Amino acid sequence: MDTRTGDFVERMGLTLEADGMPRIAGRIFGLLLVSDEPRSLDDLAAELRVSKGSASTNARLLEQRGLLERVCRPADRRDYYRVRPDLFNHTMALRLARWERFHQTIAEARTNLTIQSPEVRERLEDYEQAYGFMSHIIREGLSHWRAMREDRLDKVAAG
Repeated sequence: MDTRTGDFVERMGLTLEADGMPRIAGRIFGLLLVSDEPRSLDDLAAELRVSKGSASTNARLLEQRGLLERVCRPADRRDYYRVRPDLFNHTMALRLARWERFHQTIAEARTNLTIQSPEVRERLEDYEQAYGFMSHIIREGLSHWRAMREDRLDKVAAG
């Protein structure tokens, strides 16, 4: 791995670590993000200088989180990993679902709890409105992004 790629992989490790994931998971994600082909656990472990067990554990974690997908090759028993082709849409849909669950929970609290404090009522109303608004904006933004992406892909396919 060249120096610039190595720096990128390390920065991605730190970035995902800041989001609560293990640094090695971020490094695996970074390496696969800039890889043309899926990579085996052996390849990942060797390239990142980590144990195969660590590569396996963290690749599975990334797969469970929807960032990677496991692929097979004919006549090869090893598992290979790559970044999901629809990564942005998938991760944004997951984030949106979390926001909407939070929004729903706050809305239910405002409706079902007996809250005497005007300050608490205002806080819950503010959260409910903010999360509802942002969920709506993100949903619209995703729809717009998908349309733009399809247009771009159609232009690339047309030549």
